Amino acid sequence: MNPSRGFSLVELAVVLVVIGLLLGFGIPLYQSFNTTHQLKGATENMAAQVRLMREKAIGTSQPQTMHFFYATYGGDYHIHNGAVVGGIWSLPRTVTYNWAAGTSSVMTAGTDGRITGAGLVILQDQRGNLDTMSVLASGLVLTD
Repeated sequence: MNPSRGFSLVELAVVLVVIGLLLGFGIPLYQSFNTTHQLKGATENMAAQVRLMREKAIGTSQPQTMHFFYATYGGDYHIHNGAVVGGIWSLPRTVTYNWAAGTSSVMTAGTDGRITGAGLVILQDQRGNLDTMSVLASGLVLTD
């Protein structure tokens, strides 16, 4: 008797079914994971820019204003130093603003570090998940 070499058709079919199942379940889970992290990352980046705006206002003794407007000046939020537009940042494609009661679209950091227009900025991903940045009048910035 001659020992057979290679794989049988049944063995190859089983391997292909297992790979298909892994891909069928893995790709949607990865997309969900990626979307969630884009939302969280966008909120953290925005909070870091507000903190930096506050520090710059204190350090330069000039008030700094941040606007949260979708698709303006080539970005989704930007900072003003007087009449000059400074940094411009964009949200990921899957993230948008969710304006609700208590949200703020303009915040200004004074030279004493206090924030006028303090409030919430709520971001939403394409699946409806929300993440919130809270800015207190004292200048404290928190993410949810």
